[in-house]
Amino acid sequence: MSLEKYLDQILDQNIISKLLSPNNDSFPLGDFTNYQEIPLGWTSNLSYKETQEYKELKKFNKYIFIGMGGAISMARIASFINPKKIIYIDNFDIKLIKSLKQEAKKSSTAVFICSKSNQTIETKLLENLIAVNKKEKFYITDQILDIEKTRQLNTPKNIGGRYSISTHLGILPFYLAGFNLKKITNQINKANKECKINDKNNHAILIAGMLYKNYIDNKNLVSIYSKNQKDFIYDWLEQLISESTGKEEKGLLPIKSLNFYPVIKFGNENNFTDESAELFIEYNEKIFYTFQKLMYSISIFCSMINVQPFDQPNVESTKIRTQSILDKLKDKKEIFHENSLKELYQLLEKDNSDIISFLIFSSNLDNNMKEKLVDTIKSFYGKDKKVIIFFGPSYLHSTGQLLKGSFKNIKNYVIYLHGNEDLNIPNSLYTLNTFVKNQGYSDHLEMKKNKRNSFYFETTYDEIIKKLKVKND
Repeated sequence: MSLEKYLDQILDQNIISKLLSPNNDSFPLGDFTNYQEIPLGWTSNLSYKETQEYKELKKFNKYIFIGMGGAISMARIASFINPKKIIYIDNFDIKLIKSLKQEAKKSSTAVFICSKSNQTIETKLLENLIAVNKKEKFYITDQILDIEKTRQLNTPKNIGGRYSISTHLGILPFYLAGFNLKKITNQINKANKECKINDKNNHAILIAGMLYKNYIDNKNLVSIYSKNQKDFIYDWLEQLISESTGKEEKGLLPIKSLNFYPVIKFGNENNFTDESAELFIEYNEKIFYTFQKLMYSISIFCSMINVQPFDQPNVESTKIRTQSILDKLKDKKEIFHENSLKELYQLLEKDNSDIISFLIFSSNLDNNMKEKLVDTIKSFYGKDKKVIIFFGPSYLHSTGQLLKGSFKNIKNYVIYLHGNEDLNIPNSLYTLNTFVKNQGYSDHLEMKKNKRNSFYFETTYDEIIKKLKVKND
């Protein structure tokens, strides 16, 4: 069936209308109790103004954003665009934690704790490690906290984390990086106007139709390519696609590559074919226009495959399991059952799985070490093998949903890398390394519970690099 036929299907069913006024013809309820609960606040127009609240924040020289997943994804992109002003952390790299702890001591540096629920355990740990007694600290959340109102920026409850580009979580990092609030607002409102039109010229419909055509043709891997591979735009779209579509053994698996189709490519023009969507991207306010269109397109696609776009049923499970294991540690119970290292390297060398994922947990990996590890793993398997590599805890708030809710054909290697450094967590009975190790093992157990193909190992960074390089040498 041609792309035109699928576009006609979207228009005939008026899926845009079903998205904006959801009922049981739109998509399943998922984790929601009724269709009035569906968080569609992101489809509303904005009227942001440069409030005194925002103006006061301009007095600082630097801004540290602490958070996970959708709460931090726009700050990551803003940090790429203006690294002198914006800093983010969404991992447990001890070197970075120590560096940011020193930076946070400066009165000229503001810290933002980004968590819609204000209950994200990793965010709380990072706050305690970096800015526990920081005066110039602000909270972006949809909860009402018992703190001064001037230190709290509330986000709407009717907008989910990965759809939150129109809230403080999305707009504030860009504003503090030097962007214009009115222009951001205009770009979001422009996208809203265009994406609500039931027409073939609607870019959101074109993207959704292209993805659906290929999905029906059994092409459920989607290649994503940005013009700069370090701009974090891939990461933003990866989470949007993974958490929205990866449920009920359905969905799309995004992979950073240009080696296959279908592909979503960020470049210098808008161009759409049966197998590709090239989207114009600029590192300015127009990025909000492009992202808003993508949120509509993925929501439309979810409706077409009959998946709830706005929940993430498997994201909380690892958090609950981690806490349960940490509680058992108090009683010194035997918990870990790992595979042998010999078995690990035998599996890696002989693995003929369609897709392999490496899920790496460590508090002793900086960015350079991560890049070297990624390059070494990819070199080990060569260009023809589909290998995806994620680092905890970040992926738990991004692709973690997909890995437990879809794609049973992926073989997962959960690997904890021991290191020489550790940190005590204030007001806690365990250290950072203990938490990280238990979190990795917990995710392995959750994947096994969800009937995923998962193996858990422990080793060191130097050891795994050495073993993987032997084959290449």
